[in-house]
Formats: sequence, C-alpha cells, structure tokens
Amino acid sequence: MVNELGYVAGTVTVASFLPQVVRAWRTRQTRDLSLASLALLITAGSMWILYGALSRDWPVVATNSGMVGLLVLLAAAKVKHG
Repeated sequence: MVNELGYVAGTVTVASFLPQVVRAWRTRQTRDLSLASLALLITAGSMWILYGALSRDWPVVATNSGMVGLLVLLAAAKVKHG
C-alpha cells in the first residue's frame, strides 16, 4: 500500500505542474520563468530519477520522470517565447 500512496502522491505532484506548462505554451508568456531555476530543477529531478532507479523506488522514478518532462517543456517554452 505504501507504493500505491507514492504513485498517487506523484501523480498529484506532476499534475500540479501541468496547468503552468499548458499556460506557458498557450499564452507564450514566459517572461517571469527563470531558466536558471528550471535548469536546477531538471538537474535535481534527474538525480532523483537515478537515485530511485538505484534504490528500486519506482514511485520516485515515475514522479520525477514526469516532473523532468514537464520542466523540459517549460524550459523549451521559455527559450522559444522568452
């Protein structure tokens, strides 16, 4: 049951970023997004993915994979619409 809780918490965490990604791409307003912060979050998320894989903590891997994917989309929107 602990893993299920991890997956649900991870899904909610990833879903919390989805409105920001959609808004950034729809409105093309990314002026207030910090590329440095996004880069740090992508790095941290990638390290969490590695940690989760090495420790076989699949909810950590899944959550951070989703987060890194969305953060990459935000960074791409920032670079494109800057």
